[in-house]
Amino acid sequence: MHKIYTYIAGAKRGYCEDALYADENCAFVIDGATGVSGEKVTDCATDAAWFSAAHRAYLAAALKGDGEIAEILKTGVREVAARYARFDGADKVKDKPSAVISVVRERNGYLEYYSLGDTVVVIRKKDGEVLHILDTRLVELDNINFGRMKEIAARTGKTLREAFADIRPYILENRAKMNTPEGYCALSHTADGLDTAITGKIPLSEVRDLLVFSDGFAEIYDLFGLYPSPAALIADVAENGILPAMKKLHAAQDSDPDCEKFVRNKLRDDISVVYAEI
Repeated sequence: MHKIYTYIAGAKRGYCEDALYADENCAFVIDGATGVSGEKVTDCATDAAWFSAAHRAYLAAALKGDGEIAEILKTGVREVAARYARFDGADKVKDKPSAVISVVRERNGYLEYYSLGDTVVVIRKKDGEVLHILDTRLVELDNINFGRMKEIAARTGKTLREAFADIRPYILENRAKMNTPEGYCALSHTADGLDTAITGKIPLSEVRDLLVFSDGFAEIYDLFGLYPSPAALIADVAENGILPAMKKLHAAQDSDPDCEKFVRNKLRDDISVVYAEI
């Protein structure tokens, strides 16, 4: 990989629960999720920020090896979970931090990809085909909750952002289904579910470039419609870089500060983006 562009920013000043990494061999984005209860036992701003950073540090080294991505992640989950368990009070945290992840890696003449949760991989091939790689299980659960927010707002007169507090029990219900057949899968504190990611490989000779990003950036086409497709997005980033696209997204978000027109639970999310040519 070369001509690598990256962007990362927290929704709130001071910390970010996303993490990213990119070099000539691999790239990944991690989107951490703090427990709904907000419990904190680590020395970071949030436990999710600690969790994402811990996995980043492990993967940046481990992905240089020759093992399968899923097996590397399984080892990492066990190591990070053991480190988390050593914090005072960790055993009492019911809703522990978790994260979703997408990884791309060059190995043995192929571009490998691994996507778990609602982080996204977009791969543009030299023949013009564009692959949009997304594990939709978490997206589908989130969309059900957004529907509940709209119903509550319409029934009670609350704003959508006020209605978010009323769906917290449903979010906890979804978290309880993490890494089960009825729910979604993510990096957590066991290796369960890591074999259910979307995976594959493409000959390097067929690949032009790629994007890897968290769901905060996916809003640019799947919520705000600023690009008609992931194909249009990667073409623009390849030509102009990530920052012009970010400016468009921020302008759209700022024009809907109460999240009424474009339904979401906050003005903007943490964002992490990697672009690279092959």
